[in-house]
Amino acid sequence: MMVLMSKIRAMFCLSLIILLGVQLKCGSGVPLIPHKQTVQITNRLVDRYLGVQCKEKQHDLGVHQINVGESYSFKFYPNYFFDITLYYCHFVWLEGDHYFDIYDEHRDDYCDKNLCSWEIFATGPCKFEFGSRKCFKWNKLAAGQRLLLEESNSTLSM
Repeated sequence: MMVLMSKIRAMFCLSLIILLGVQLKCGSGVPLIPHKQTVQITNRLVDRYLGVQCKEKQHDLGVHQINVGESYSFKFYPNYFFDITLYYCHFVWLEGDHYFDIYDEHRDDYCDKNLCSWEIFATGPCKFEFGSRKCFKWNKLAAGQRLLLEESNSTLSM
């Protein structure tokens, strides 16, 4: 009975060491207990509302309209053991139709205080993190995946 308890204790200790090693991987700052990540998207277009549809492999967050200066946000738990979480968004307005990977776990990991803050300009999205702004180029448009802006009644449709 004593040998069995020693083996169980040894396995428990080994599991804790492995978990701690995963937590400290390359100093990436991954917390011991996973936290929800928030992505916030703010419309900085000039006098144009912004249509947004964000998706992840298994989650479609639907179509949202963001007025000038307003924001839309969503929360999720990134994949804890593998850096594979990817949310991409389709942005559309009267003069624009673009895609962008709004959360790429390889690039974003755990953002500043678990908030990935983006501002959308006609020229591309800009991310604010740790007091600075970094702007990116739009992704190339994938054929057959478009939000359509109907000019007659200013509504978004799939």
